[in-house]
Amino acid sequence: MRVWYIRTRRYPRVLNRMYSMDLAYRAGLALGGLSLAVFFLGVTGQLSPAFLVIALAIAAASFIYSCRKVSFQGLKDLSEAEKLLLAACVFSILLILPLALMPPSVRDELIQHLALPKLYINEGRIWEIKHIGFSYLPQNIDLLYLIPLALGSDIAPRLVHLLFAVLTAGLVYAFILPRAGRLYGLIGFALYMTTPLVFNLSRMAYIDHGAAFFSMLSFMAALRYRDEGSTKWLAISAAAMGLGLGAKYNILISFFLIGLFITAVSYKRSGIVGAVKKSVLFALVALAVLSPWLIRNYAWTGSPFYPLFETAAGSVARGEGLHVTGEMAPVGKRFLLYGEGLLDILILPLRLFWEGADNSIEKFDGVLNPFFLAFIPLAFLRKEKDAKLLLAFSLFFFALAALTVDLVTRYLLPVIPAIVILVTLGIRNGFGSRSLRLPAAVILAALAAFNAYYAFGLYQKTNAVSYFASGMDREEYLKEKLPDYDVVSFGNKALPERAKVMLVFTGDRGYYWDRDYIYGDRTGVFLKSMMKNSGDAGALAAGFKSYGATHLMVNEAIFQRFVNDNFNEQELEVLSSFFNTRTERMYSSRGYSLLKIL
Repeated sequence: MRVWYIRTRRYPRVLNRMYSMDLAYRAGLALGGLSLAVFFLGVTGQLSPAFLVIALAIAAASFIYSCRKVSFQGLKDLSEAEKLLLAACVFSILLILPLALMPPSVRDELIQHLALPKLYINEGRIWEIKHIGFSYLPQNIDLLYLIPLALGSDIAPRLVHLLFAVLTAGLVYAFILPRAGRLYGLIGFALYMTTPLVFNLSRMAYIDHGAAFFSMLSFMAALRYRDEGSTKWLAISAAAMGLGLGAKYNILISFFLIGLFITAVSYKRSGIVGAVKKSVLFALVALAVLSPWLIRNYAWTGSPFYPLFETAAGSVARGEGLHVTGEMAPVGKRFLLYGEGLLDILILPLRLFWEGADNSIEKFDGVLNPFFLAFIPLAFLRKEKDAKLLLAFSLFFFALAALTVDLVTRYLLPVIPAIVILVTLGIRNGFGSRSLRLPAAVILAALAAFNAYYAFGLYQKTNAVSYFASGMDREEYLKEKLPDYDVVSFGNKALPERAKVMLVFTGDRGYYWDRDYIYGDRTGVFLKSMMKNSGDAGALAAGFKSYGATHLMVNEAIFQRFVNDNFNEQELEVLSSFFNTRTERMYSSRGYSLLKIL
């Protein structure tokens, strides 16, 4: 089959890197350095707005100074097609902005990524929160959110997360540029930003884009080390890896795979001794960047990697929210919970593309694009130096993830840039073939339509247009969006400053609470333990108070279902007596109640 290619403008390899990857790694290191600066301010009890602004100013000045010699000449003389694609790239970012500018209302924002920084700000320091297991996880990205939160904005953290998505798209562009030209680099950028999973996450103050960015930056810096042999790029790869590990522990898979790549490259260049030296250097630099979090956890729990490895820290709450496998691998769970057979398991990597659905763990809790599968094989029509490497990285990452973490699509985000690069190279090769050009154009149109349809649906689901068009008040929006917000709003106004609210089956959404709160239960283990040790209503009330709780916030439907399923008649009588004689109902709304413990 004869293959021909659309002519695209190419630029000297050094110039391409100067204004693409070099800019991205400078931004990444500046953001990572800022996060570590906030960490040290936090552990020394200096989380004041003044110190945070100084740290931000230093990071910004350092980034600007480091970019003084970066050239943007390659962005001149755009063709008409490239101008249109550049406009599409800008539009893809602008399309996300209205969604990101809405009040935070997504689950993990309110449980963790905004809630923890708010708790640190309230204390003026990073402190041990024993009842929140995931507070022991590294928080490089969350600490960046702490700065705008301290300055009074909870919208800016969403924009920071969006920034990481844009930087990752920039890495996709930088990878494609010297291999396929600027036109396809811009296509890759737009494809990444409009991929449903990426598009959806970009509106939230989550951490996944930060973790994916640092993983991809480490991967590309490792390639530069392979091509140029410079220890500088090995060090940058390792530093980016350390920052990625400090964002999310699923980057341990990237650490293992890229570490193997560094070892193989070094062995080929300088034999076994050189391979050992470079591998050790890579690991030591990455762990050094991660070490502040390891030292903190060791000081608090005696286990630097808690809650990843829970061999220590018996007095600390179990690490809820860390989706690592326990006694059974996630693949095994799919056999038992969802009745999937061997064929279903074998084609899991493919099913991610066409079965994904938001808010469904069975459907991988995220949407990709089924038309990606048509273009990935086409990436190999033409011999491309790193196409096989990208595919191998993606497949091995998925295989290891399937054995260690719940199969949630966003946990696989670190390989989505690699997949989008393969898709873009496949588009290039499809349009370059006389026999495939027409079907490639049809499939590309379907791919774009799928992404557009998802974006349209997300606007409908979030009511973004009506929110901005009607001028809806923030409080009104949150009361409509969050079933527990009305009770929380009442509690913030009615409860005394020293009150402490125990959240019972409420989903642990603590961000909007302005009073102290503790987690009571997600699974009911805590409540069952208390009931076991309480013979009457007074003992049960004393049990709640022993944790400092002065009030309870209860999801009534879940609570009632749980007690009916788990407690005997005598225990139900104790509970009934407790609520009738030892609590006072202060407020109820939409199935949630706020109770005062007497």
